[in-house]
Amino acid sequence: MKLTVKSVLYLVITILIVSFIFYNSMQNGESSSNASTAVLNLINDLINSIGINFQFSGYFIRKLAHFVEFFSLGFFLMLMFEAFTGKIFSIIGFPMFFTIFVPVIDEYIQIYSPGRTSSIKDVLLDFSGAIIGIIVICIYLTIKKKYKLKNKYKLKY
Repeated sequence: MKLTVKSVLYLVITILIVSFIFYNSMQNGESSSNASTAVLNLINDLINSIGINFQFSGYFIRKLAHFVEFFSLGFFLMLMFEAFTGKIFSIIGFPMFFTIFVPVIDEYIQIYSPGRTSSIKDVLLDFSGAIIGIIVICIYLTIKKKYKLKNKYKLKY
């Protein structure tokens, strides 16, 4: 295990993302709805300000928020594990485990948040976002390692 500034930074970012996810889960239904409405209005106002006549629905924004939160989690979990181990594919099971564990806990928390419900569909959406985040970073890291290897053996004049 390599303890570097980069690995600790990715660990801190991952902890902050999980904290943000769980914090949002603990919000009551009214607070959650108000936050979603504020984001919805902001996005729709931005779209209208550039001259596009289109409106997103609140449902779409809430589901997009789930996807983006967990995409970020998968992305930084994979970066963190790679930074600590220097490996990509041999450790992929660890980030995948966490990206299913966190959504299950997230939905479990919502059971006890007033005015909120829990949904298996959200767990699947969250996991999908996380898996895509993991895939994106795996592709990036693989290309980066191949590029470094290619340049390592290149003759320099």
